[in-house]
Amino acid sequence: MIKNILVAAAFGVAAVAAQATSTNLVSNGGFDGTTADYVYNAPPASVTTFYGSVPTLAGTVADWSGSFVSITSNSGPWNTPSGLSGFDAATQGGYIAGVQADGTLTQGLTLAAGEYSLTWTTANRGADQTYSVLFNGTQIDKLTTTTSAGWTTESVTFSTLGGTDLSFVGDTSFHDRDATSFIDNVSVTAVPEPTSLLMMAVATLGLLAWRRRSQA
Repeated sequence: MIKNILVAAAFGVAAVAAQATSTNLVSNGGFDGTTADYVYNAPPASVTTFYGSVPTLAGTVADWSGSFVSITSNSGPWNTPSGLSGFDAATQGGYIAGVQADGTLTQGLTLAAGEYSLTWTTANRGADQTYSVLFNGTQIDKLTTTTSAGWTTESVTFSTLGGTDLSFVGDTSFHDRDATSFIDNVSVTAVPEPTSLLMMAVATLGLLAWRRRSQA
């Protein structure tokens, strides 16, 4: 009987834990809302320097700020991101973002102290592009997308004492003109504390034991 209760408790804890981590704290992680083939929310500094002026295609994407490009996933001028290997139309939809050259992509995401899981999908257009991922100004990851690489899912767990701003920051000069990392499906979820999981387990055990007694 005890073995059955423990097994049931384990499944109960796993189910509750999965539910606890399922809420995405990022708004518009799929970058919906672009109405043109592509727009610069604002041009990266090295792009402006290269052209000598601000590119004419300008727009905004809800909940995001910075010097990034918002792109339809089938954009021809951006080498058709949806045509790269690993693209999942069902989850990625019609829009993505691009961190080009020294561009930035930021959401004012306020988190309480704790541990969090960040996931996103990424791919590449043109030359290799390196970018850092920061929360509250602290680097939590850094990676390079290589020339014309297909879509992959990235994940990192980080801890914070609290703060704001999730950012993707490019680390390439615009002399590498096609150096762009595509980004999509950004998600941040809270990771339950071990003590919370223990409390869930104890509560589940108690409930199962009570039900067992009541049925006797």
